[in-house]
Amino acid sequence: MKIGLCLSGGGAKGAYQAGVIKALYDRGLDFSAISGTSIGAINGYYIFTGNVEKLEDMWTNIEIDPANDIKIIDNTVDNSYVIEGLKTLEVSKEAEIDFYVNYIEIKNKNLNEKIMNIKDVDKSKALESIKYSSLLPCNPKATLPLGQQFMKDVSEGLYDGFNLDGGLVNNTLIQPLVEQDLDKIIIIDTHTEYELPAEISDKFGKDNIFIIKPKKPFEKNATLRFEKEFCKKIYNEGYEIGKNFSMCI
Repeated sequence: MKIGLCLSGGGAKGAYQAGVIKALYDRGLDFSAISGTSIGAINGYYIFTGNVEKLEDMWTNIEIDPANDIKIIDNTVDNSYVIEGLKTLEVSKEAEIDFYVNYIEIKNKNLNEKIMNIKDVDKSKALESIKYSSLLPCNPKATLPLGQQFMKDVSEGLYDGFNLDGGLVNNTLIQPLVEQDLDKIIIIDTHTEYELPAEISDKFGKDNIFIIKPKKPFEKNATLRFEKEFCKKIYNEGYEIGKNFSMCI
């Protein structure tokens, strides 16, 4: 059976997602194609390179102090420390499965979603695409909520020439998987309110798509809560959800 895995964005909530991933692997599941947005692209790269065990270690031993270690550079949340970690990963098995990530290309105040198949590019281009996919805008002078401030800044040309977080336009990149020759798709979403678009369920079949969500909504500040104890806690919660999730596969 061919199974696809769709990983949504969510910042530090990716720890929960990683716990679900590990549980699914411990249940013996293997994936024929992956898609990932933002932190989902980062988690997906660990799967793509055959490093699920290191994914667990990364999230349960993370040492980031949000107050001191998260830096704002060029009106974006610097993610270079994460990308540097990905550079150290060795490919422990042939990375031959399709792995799609998305990001936003901004030109002339217009947003264009770009989708890259990591399988088709070299490591440098792959990591560049993942960096873009997980690069959040952050205007230190913001007076509006993130989404509204971002659109205001785009309209004023602040981000012209930037490539930014794909989750700003499409946080659950399922479409490339629907177009694959897959039997089932598993979505690991970091939001409790996610619902499958009607056109996707009509095309692929609602019974062939499983959506794994948190049991309750995360707090609003969870996206940037990269401290060790929080990430370890929600990783373990994700593992339990993944271990007990009922699906006919």
